[in-house]
Amino acid sequence: MRIARDRAIFHALCVVDEAQERARAGAVAPSAALRLALAFLHLCGAERGWIDQLWEALVKRDEAGGGATAFGRSQQITAAVNAITREVGVERSLELIEALRAARRD
Repeated sequence: MRIARDRAIFHALCVVDEAQERARAGAVAPSAALRLALAFLHLCGAERGWIDQLWEALVKRDEAGGGATAFGRSQQITAAVNAITREVGVERSLELIEALRAARRD
């Protein structure tokens, strides 16, 4: 069975979106799904620097809450996710975010 590239990118972005949401509570456990999603997005054109920055902020940093360092971590994650999304040819719009969240619920 062959999955269209755009659909596979969407699923990889679902994994990243879920990790971004879980990161609000602290460090995200490094999972096979997250590793695969980031590797696939890199193969689809996302720069390694953004992938590494996202991994560092998600997995190796655990700041959470309302402090300045938690805000900085959140900004780092958002910047990396935005760049990765753009580099794989997807517009990060409200519609995309809603579609990612809906796909994760189903």
